[in-house]
Amino acid sequence: MTVMHDDYVRQLIARAKDGAIPQQEVKEIARTISEGRAGRDLYRLLYAVARAGGPAYESLVAGYLIHPEDPEVSALAAQVLTGHWRVGAKYRKQILELLGSPEWDLDDDAFMAAVSGAGQILHDGFDAELLRALLRLAEEGRGEYNDDHLRRIAVEAIARALGASHAESFGPPEGVTRSEWSQGLLRAARDRLHEAARQP
Repeated sequence: MTVMHDDYVRQLIARAKDGAIPQQEVKEIARTISEGRAGRDLYRLLYAVARAGGPAYESLVAGYLIHPEDPEVSALAAQVLTGHWRVGAKYRKQILELLGSPEWDLDDDAFMAAVSGAGQILHDGFDAELLRALLRLAEEGRGEYNDDHLRRIAVEAIARALGASHAESFGPPEGVTRSEWSQGLLRAARDRLHEAARQP
């Protein structure tokens, strides 16, 4: 499997989605990745291992959370660890680093995945530093032209952090404006932080 052919890799993704990759093959693909032989196919091979191999490959996937060579690979690792396997709290340090908009993340792939991932981590358990980071992004953005979109995503992550289901986190309930909904969530997040600060 040293030479990866496009056809094989394309079929691999489809087979991973169908659950049709034998574990022995998953093991071989994981070995190809860990030995640094994946090359330009890294994203697709890592996806196949995560999808077909499951959490047994957590440490392999986690090794790519901070991956300046390909921010899309970082984004994939963040999505898998926080959203699919729900083990993101173990990697809060890396998630916080990605929330800081690293210079190498030119298209914000890893950053956006980290915003969403932080919401999921907070949904599963409280973390004042992560909630503060999301609140800052939702209130202040990053001082860039596309901040409206970013702030919207941060608000959705805060909704998830405060207990909304995945579907509920994408917008206000009927009869409530987005602005009212957003302001209510930001208030609730600030209250949660004040409450946590008062606890011994």
